Amino acid sequence: MSLDGSDLPPEAAGRLERSAFSSGLTVPDFAACLHMGLYPVGLVQGFCVMKWSWYGMNVAAGYGGFGMRPSGTSIQTYNCPHRYMATTQEHRRWGYNYEQPWVTKAWAEGFNSAYKRMIEEAADAGAHGVVDIHDSNTHLIDSDIREFHLLGTAVVVEGAPKPKRIWTTYLAGQRLAKLIEAGFMPVTILASMTSVRVQAICSVETLMHGRYDTWGAVHPGDEITQLADAHMAARLRARDHLKGAIGKDALHGASIEVSEQELSEGDMDISCTLRGTRVHRVADTPALAPPLPTVRLS
Repeated sequence: MSLDGSDLPPEAAGRLERSAFSSGLTVPDFAACLHMGLYPVGLVQGFCVMKWSWYGMNVAAGYGGFGMRPSGTSIQTYNCPHRYMATTQEHRRWGYNYEQPWVTKAWAEGFNSAYKRMIEEAADAGAHGVVDIHDSNTHLIDSDIREFHLLGTAVVVEGAPKPKRIWTTYLAGQRLAKLIEAGFMPVTILASMTSVRVQAICSVETLMHGRYDTWGAVHPGDEITQLADAHMAARLRARDHLKGAIGKDALHGASIEVSEQELSEGDMDISCTLRGTRVHRVADTPALAPPLPTVRLS
């Protein structure tokens, strides 16, 4: 073998002449992208690290037992079922569910900053789009530092002019191929997080700590209404936050992630993250052929 590679087979010489690229795609997804005319040009990513706190500057520090209402977007108030008992810090007369808009805003700022940096890397690579995106946000060092990370594979469309805006999608491979075959094109990924704070009434706090002696307020098999309402509110508000960004398009491949965190005595945060790919219809879907009649022979 010569040092200049002149005695290499033509296929090997062709591979060496082409520039190298990186990709986060699996082998099936990579093959499906090539079949659609999407060629990977690089693995791109974006980061954002933020100072994080569940407490805003306008949050009341007291509990409902002292008659102090928390700030934020109020959702619902809950009255203590033990009207015959004295009100103390351990026995709270009122409970509250309320949305924390400062948490939602901070999450959006971190996510969007990481997204923009990923797009900048894709633009430097000359990409038309970014597929197979994965996003995560994790705590670093301690609970007050949070890292947002987006990772995807930048692709170019063979023979197509560069679009005015790089499109992005969580999809890849066969899922992306079926989407395009159905007459839709990805526009951008969308994600929203909603934080609902639960300051529990006495009976709910007792159940949250695994105790069942609620002085007859809750019986086995009863619904814990305050927590159920908080979970529903978090999901509905996360959905509503994305409605304005979608417009007349659709959200494809939507997924919901819910987490709970106890912050202090009777104080819980319920966070709901909704994510998906905004898609735009570009062609009418052809009608499916009628199924062929089938006759069983046995």
